[in-house]
Amino acid sequence: MNSEVEEIKSRIDIVDLISQYVTLKKAGANYKGVCPFHQEKTPSMMVSPQKQIWKCFGCGKGGSVFDFVMESEHLEFGDALRLLAQKAGVTLEPRTQAEHQTHGRKERLFRINMLASRVYQKILLESPQGQSALDYLKKRGLKSTTIKEFGIGFAPRGLDLKKIMSKYQISVAELAQVGSPERFFERIMFPIFDVLGNVIAFTGRALGDAQPKYLNSPETPLFNKGRVLYGLNFAKAGIKQHDHVVLVEGQMDVIALHQAGVTQAVASSGTAITESQLSTLSKYTPNFMLAFDNDSAGQTTTRKVIEMLLRLDLNSKVVDFGTFKDAGEMLEQSSDAWPEMVKNATEGVEWIFNQEVKRVGDLQFIENKKKVISAMLPLLGLIVDETRLDHYVGRLALLTQSKPESLYASLSKNRPTSAPQAPIVAATHLTNEEQFLAILLYSPSLLSEYKSQFDEVVWQSNEAQRIAEAVMICYNKKTLVTNQGQFLTEVKNQLDAPLGDKVDSWIFWLTTTWPNFGEGLAKELASEKIAQLATKRYEQQKESLATRIRLAQEKGDLNQVKLLMKELNTVTKSGGVK
Repeated sequence: MNSEVEEIKSRIDIVDLISQYVTLKKAGANYKGVCPFHQEKTPSMMVSPQKQIWKCFGCGKGGSVFDFVMESEHLEFGDALRLLAQKAGVTLEPRTQAEHQTHGRKERLFRINMLASRVYQKILLESPQGQSALDYLKKRGLKSTTIKEFGIGFAPRGLDLKKIMSKYQISVAELAQVGSPERFFERIMFPIFDVLGNVIAFTGRALGDAQPKYLNSPETPLFNKGRVLYGLNFAKAGIKQHDHVVLVEGQMDVIALHQAGVTQAVASSGTAITESQLSTLSKYTPNFMLAFDNDSAGQTTTRKVIEMLLRLDLNSKVVDFGTFKDAGEMLEQSSDAWPEMVKNATEGVEWIFNQEVKRVGDLQFIENKKKVISAMLPLLGLIVDETRLDHYVGRLALLTQSKPESLYASLSKNRPTSAPQAPIVAATHLTNEEQFLAILLYSPSLLSEYKSQFDEVVWQSNEAQRIAEAVMICYNKKTLVTNQGQFLTEVKNQLDAPLGDKVDSWIFWLTTTWPNFGEGLAKELASEKIAQLATKRYEQQKESLATRIRLAQEKGDLNQVKLLMKELNTVTKSGGVK
């Protein structure tokens, strides 16, 4: 890895890279710019082209190109390594057989999706079959450059995608692994990208009256609806630049806003906005501009998102579209209206205040005041920050001509007086062996398929070993495998309380990471994880070689030692990893 890291550093100039994020000016032998990682007006970030490092003397952050990309893109080192390797044209070599299999498999799945998206776009732009879809998009105001940038395409009726893909040696089984894109027909196709720009899924919009209007790829090892945000790969820089993100409901709104220069817009991907998605966005900015559809469903969504943002202690404003249905329609009919709407956006809690007053009517009547207070107190109870709470209690008191003290007293009554039972907290990171166990605990029917591999695993932690033993005890009671709830209970009965809690945290992690976790996805992930675990045969090979090396050393046979060391090195590189 060190050689690859150094190769990437030698090919990427740090000044050129950082200039893609901020404006740099020459300052003697170095360059200076405004640090993107904290608020400042006077530039305090220095970049050294000679040493290929950067340092901010305001917030203290600094390092190499890798550190800058990890901070800017909110990536782990591995993802930053892959991103910079792509930029530098460096091919990363997998370091173990398991890593090679996993890396190669994901790259192939990415390639399948990319090929499908290119087929769809070629049909849209070059085939008579795509003309009606192209006319619709242009009627909606999309330019050819925008259509190409976002990879938009068209899936006509009768398209034999399986046959096309077979020319690239892609099987039906592999298409199923990426969510069976051949299922789409008579739909405008919107590729969904991950944060690094890989195509991971699709949304198909019906061109006619077919239902559902929007059809999404199912969840796959690449695509998790509750975590992915449409357009984030395009919006990262815009969010940083404007220090707020614009949340809308659909792909067309995101694309129309980006085309109009609002490059900080994103949307959910086939599901309601989740706290996981909001947490992801909060790494880029604490400020959220909510621009959901101007109907009752959109207002319901707006309220739910404001509540989630309050729990996360994040800021929200709500855009009022007036007579327009949504952002797309607003831009079609009045392309210069957006800046004024942003300027007049209402703070989130204030927006809910206004909605409640509108709902109950004249606040001269005491009953209506009580209704507003009753509706607002649960909302205020979500506020974490005391300053924010003081502000809104004062605002509610003024609105209803009540005393702040009375509202605080009512708020205290609505909050639990005793500490609630601690909720199950999802583990923040699971090792491969923990993930494998969690999958089998959630889908015990897979045990029969993976029994032989399971027996061969060398568990790397004592806790995993004890839980695995409990799993096998319960597996031997064959009838339990068909009842997930009963199986999980029996396994926990074999364990002490701390380990039982750990099992709960693993299951919680699994179901929050993959909200629509099913048997198909379980099998895919189990196959991936078992390939990454150390096995008894692997450990025995290493132990045998180590013994032979020691005997050769005792005999003074240096040639044999070298040969055995080479063999041990090969085995180690091809073995399982934790």
